Amino acid sequence: MKDRQNTNKITIYDIAQALNLSASTVSRALQNNPLINEETRSKVQGMATEMGYVPNWIASSLRKKRSNIIGLIVPRTSMYFQSTAISGIQHEAHKYGFSIVIGQSDETVAMEKELVHTFFSLRVDGLLAVSSMFTINFDHFSPFIKNNIPLVFYDRVPTDFPGYSITGDDFKGGFLATEHLIKQGCKRIAHFSGVLTCNLYQQRLAGYKAALARYKIPYDESLIHVHNLTLDAAGEAARQIFASGNIPDGMFSANDTSAVAFIQEARKVGIKVPEQVKVVGYSNDLSSRIISPSLTTIEQSGYKMGEKAVETLVQLINYDEKIKVTKNFVFEVELIQRESSMI
Repeated sequence: MKDRQNTNKITIYDIAQALNLSASTVSRALQNNPLINEETRSKVQGMATEMGYVPNWIASSLRKKRSNIIGLIVPRTSMYFQSTAISGIQHEAHKYGFSIVIGQSDETVAMEKELVHTFFSLRVDGLLAVSSMFTINFDHFSPFIKNNIPLVFYDRVPTDFPGYSITGDDFKGGFLATEHLIKQGCKRIAHFSGVLTCNLYQQRLAGYKAALARYKIPYDESLIHVHNLTLDAAGEAARQIFASGNIPDGMFSANDTSAVAFIQEARKVGIKVPEQVKVVGYSNDLSSRIISPSLTTIEQSGYKMGEKAVETLVQLINYDEKIKVTKNFVFEVELIQRESSMI
């Protein structure tokens, strides 16, 4: 038997020799082929572990023309919505026999471009992507598009992307949040928006405007605050609002993080939520349930969106002309009423 410390050179032939089996039997056993009985599979896999065998996935994928790997690009895994979506993606991908490789763009187009080329080089079978807040087109995804490698965007989608997408009904979410504040008596509703090159924030702002128009409340551009929706950026925007003395009676924030920051800054200067200003967020993050007062928010089903994204991608990978794949799937959203907007 070969030196077991030299793990990078262990092959299926070494395992076959150790167990007095054929290389083809070892190969099938390592792939959990049902033609190989459980006893043999267990022996082969046990010996592979003992010998330190590492499969050559690149060579295997070249032979089979399939890697069984899906690439995933997200802005940040630390975002609550993305972490729940990733859970759904991982669960659904495993069900179909695929592994997931995740890359974070860190909200930069440069890193997003780098990840696209990395995943293309890795020969992934398909790519799931959430565009960065600053992505204005989809040109850098061309290696996948031009080579007909399945590509599905979910949540954030580049403007005018003609392919497959999975999103929440962001227009309706913006409308429901703003309508709720209006029905609670708010007349002057501020809005924290993400960068407006991004489809989510365009649609949530459009829903906000539509609700104002429905209830004949004039749109005031000065009430719109555009930033990257982090705690720091939202905190600074809130401080500027409170320092101006021209305080709104309602706040619709395009994510829960910035809504939480607004509530925290209001508390520091003695402004009461919801008595003086009512607040609605978006995403139903864990933070929305533990902040005091608890945060009214829009639920957009991150886990289910992740599952649906994988289902769509796998249908495209395993193309069957008899199965119709929905091109632009839109999830319903729901208003979750809590203390921050109710007296």
